[in-house]
Amino acid sequence: MKWFGEHKFGVLIGLIVGVLVLGIGLTSGGRVHTTAPEGLISSGVGSISRIFYYSSQYVNNFYEFISDLSTLKSRNEELEDLLIEYKSNLTDYEKMVQENKELKSLLEFKEENAQYEYVSASVLSIDPDLGFSVFVINRGSNDGVGNNMTVILKEGLVGRVVEVSSSTSKVLSIIDRNSMFNGVCVRTRDYVRITGDDNYMLKGYVDSEAEIQAGDIITTSGLTGSFKKDIVVGEVIEVLTSQGKMEKEVVIEPAVELEKLNNVLIIK
Repeated sequence: MKWFGEHKFGVLIGLIVGVLVLGIGLTSGGRVHTTAPEGLISSGVGSISRIFYYSSQYVNNFYEFISDLSTLKSRNEELEDLLIEYKSNLTDYEKMVQENKELKSLLEFKEENAQYEYVSASVLSIDPDLGFSVFVINRGSNDGVGNNMTVILKEGLVGRVVEVSSSTSKVLSIIDRNSMFNGVCVRTRDYVRITGDDNYMLKGYVDSEAEIQAGDIITTSGLTGSFKKDIVVGEVIEVLTSQGKMEKEVVIEPAVELEKLNNVLIIK
């Protein structure tokens, strides 16, 4: 025991070396199973490896996600710009289609009613204080346009020219209170005195004995005033009879939607 006490450090070193040599021998010979300590160490190392692996994968995926967000944002902005451009092009296309349709309709009307000479015109602006009662067109004296010329559409009467410059003209529409002219009921041949009224309507006055009724069509008489004969004015929607009055009052809806004017024809 005295000897072990004096040489215990050397004995310990020898035991450690022996264990290492034995371990090397066993490993070099190949084994099917590992020892319990090796299993614990291997398990611990594997768990740590998996933690590092999944952590690195998470970081990598997160980075890719952030990168994708930037790409998606950029792509989304490109798509929004394309959508705006598409809507703008679609609007322009629809305007062109509508304008071509209107111009074709006016051309057909001119060919079918060749008894008059016409000037085609486009609406440039309206008077903001008067609404669609007065508007400006892009034809003037240089195009042969003169005062009191009749302005129409295929559907019917629009108004008359009241002011002319070299390249533009001002038109007073039939719904203006200062617009007064004579019409005739197509069905009964009763004459109607017509003036502009509020709410894009016309007001007419006929003899109390007239048989005019709602649904009747009114055209220009051509007897007085500047308007040509037999141009459609509108449809009677109401007849008002007041006791003791010599005339009946009729409410007429214009044949032309004046608030949607784009192109018109001027009868020279």
